[in-house]
Amino acid sequence: MNLVAAIEWAEGYHRRGLYSPIGVAFHWVMAGLMIFQLAHGWYLGWQPVGGNKYIGYQTHTQIGLTIMFLGSLRLFWRSQITGPDNVNEASFAGKASHLLQTWFYISFFALPISGWVMWSTLPNDLPLSVAGVIPFPNLPFDQLSESLQHRLMQWAATTHFWIVWITMLIIPGHAGAAVLHYVVKRDRVLPSMFDLNGPDSPGVVGSAPDKDPVA
Repeated sequence: MNLVAAIEWAEGYHRRGLYSPIGVAFHWVMAGLMIFQLAHGWYLGWQPVGGNKYIGYQTHTQIGLTIMFLGSLRLFWRSQITGPDNVNEASFAGKASHLLQTWFYISFFALPISGWVMWSTLPNDLPLSVAGVIPFPNLPFDQLSESLQHRLMQWAATTHFWIVWITMLIIPGHAGAAVLHYVVKRDRVLPSMFDLNGPDSPGVVGSAPDKDPVA
């Protein structure tokens, strides 16, 4: 399936008010990785200084780079499709949803980049990679003075800290809004993130195959 065919297939879902399986996969995989990273980061913060903590931060950084890679693919995918029309974008809920989504995209890039900066200021020979497959270089900070490296570390750590806290506060709001849509407004926002059966109208791209009538 080429890109054009994939877009047409996904739009078939969107015309029926559903998210495509590609969009759903991006959402839940990245949500799981983000929640894991938040928990893993706090766990590492409580660990004593040593080799295990160092390896842990390497893993943490590599997962962050994987999130940034997936975020790039997801941003490209969203730029190619319209998405289901489930929320009035001009309403308060629509504007709030857009604001939350914008913040998540910022965090997909700002957290890995600040983590990459922190890792690159540490004296180490451990390599980085995306998903353990694609090699990823350290920033060339070893050529800078120790004082400048220290300032970069402090800047990156402060940025990382505040983005983590804001994201932790936003996630419950995001989840709560989805439940509100389902319980109070009774619309299709939340069910569309779980329904992978696709459109059921004949002739719509992405529809399930027509069944022959039983004689």
